[in-house]
Amino acid sequence: MIKRFFIALCVSISMYSLLVYATPAHKVYLTASEREGKPLAQPATEFSCHDKIFAVIEIDGLTRDRHKLDALWRDPSGKDREHTAYEFTVHDNTTRLWVWLKLHRPMEAALAAFMNPSAGMDEFIGEWELRVAIDDKQVNMKSFSVLC
Repeated sequence: MIKRFFIALCVSISMYSLLVYATPAHKVYLTASEREGKPLAQPATEFSCHDKIFAVIEIDGLTRDRHKLDALWRDPSGKDREHTAYEFTVHDNTTRLWVWLKLHRPMEAALAAFMNPSAGMDEFIGEWELRVAIDDKQVNMKSFSVLC
């Protein structure tokens, strides 16, 4: 009985370790730093209304196949502002993807921006949320602030 339990325990532990090592690792960070259109690994959580906000997704161990990335940007009022769906193929063990958000003031506020740089940007100011999913499974959620 004890021997059978020990064998079952060993099998369970080895199956668990296979599951842990088979699960892809995901790292998501936000940045406004870029060079030649590519985001730099300088994570930030506060951004200006005029920044191009990059969400960088680094994935290790994803199967070499076709996959789908979904990024949902939710504004301070809880409204879904932008959704990016991107299909990609994994060729290497490590995959680095990015999506971005650029806020634009309404046309009618463009003239007022000369006097007040945050004119027309009020609805963008505050805590935002980014939800990232790979193959329809949420892998990360990031909160960040937009200040003007």
